[in-house]
Amino acid sequence: MKKSVIIIPLLLLALVAGAQDFQTEIALIDAPDFNGKTLAKAPAGKSQTLQLVRTKFSKPLDDYNVLALPSLKLGNIIGHPTLGWDDTDFKIPEGVPAVYDGQWALNDVFTDGDFPVAIYGRMPTDKPLPWGESEKDISCRGREPHLIMLLDPSKEVKKVYNTRNLTVTPKDNLSQSVEWAVVKDGVLYFSETTVTAPDKNSQGNYLVAVDINTDKTLWMSKPRMVNSSNFLIVDNSIICGLGGSGIPDYIYVLNRYTGVKTREYWIPSAATWFAIGEDKNLYVTLYDKHVAFKITK
Repeated sequence: MKKSVIIIPLLLLALVAGAQDFQTEIALIDAPDFNGKTLAKAPAGKSQTLQLVRTKFSKPLDDYNVLALPSLKLGNIIGHPTLGWDDTDFKIPEGVPAVYDGQWALNDVFTDGDFPVAIYGRMPTDKPLPWGESEKDISCRGREPHLIMLLDPSKEVKKVYNTRNLTVTPKDNLSQSVEWAVVKDGVLYFSETTVTAPDKNSQGNYLVAVDINTDKTLWMSKPRMVNSSNFLIVDNSIICGLGGSGIPDYIYVLNRYTGVKTREYWIPSAATWFAIGEDKNLYVTLYDKHVAFKITK
C-alpha cells in the first residue's frame, strides 16, 4: 500500500504537467426546469422501439457484479467495471488529462459511442479517513463525477459540460453523479444517478440527451429511470435499469429520440451491467446472476 500511495500522486503530477496545453471550452447545458415531460418529438419513422424476450437466467455467479460471459465486452478503456475504489486497472489513455483545470480529477473514460467521453469529479482529499488513510491514498479517481469532456479527435478544442448547471435538483437533495455517457450521431446521452437507491418520491436518477452542436437539451427522461452502471443505445432505443433496496427492479426501454419509456421488464434483482453478446442477445448482470434476452423489433 505504501508504494502505491507514493506512485499515485507522482503519476498525477506528471500527467498534469503534460496536460497544460489541453484546450477546452466550458459549455452550459441549456435545460428548462425539470417537469418530467419530454422536450422533443421523435423524427418520422423513429417512434418504434425494440422489445425484449427473456431466454434464460444463469446459475448464481461466484463473484458479485461480474459479467457472466467472457465474450461480453464493454467499450471502456480504463477498466470498468471496478469495485469500490480499486485502482489496479486504472490506465489513463494517451491524450486524456488526468486532471482538468487544476481541480477536477479523471474518474473514467467511455468508448461506446462515436468517440471517447471522459468524466471528471472533485479531487480526492488528503484528509485522513477514520481508519487513517485518505481518499488520495486509496484512489486517484475523481469523486462525484459531474464534468463530461468530449474527446472528439477531429476537433482541436475539446468541449466540457458541467452537468451541475442543469436546473434539475432532486427534491430530496441527494447528490447526483454522472454514471455513464455516450455520444451518438451528434447527441450526448448521459445518466445522472444517486449513491443510494431512489425511493418512490425521488426526483433523481434520469437520463439526459444534449445536442453537442447547439448545447441544447433535447430531452430529459422522467425521474427514477436509471441507476444501472451503464445503459445501451440500440437502434431507436435506450436500454437501462433501475432497482435497489425497497424499490421494484426493472429493465426499461426508452425511445432514444424522446426519452419516453415504452416498455418495462421485471427482474428479480437490480440490473447492474448491460452488454450485447456475440450471439446478438442482450445480457444483463444482476445481483448474483445474469439474465439473457432476445432482442426483437
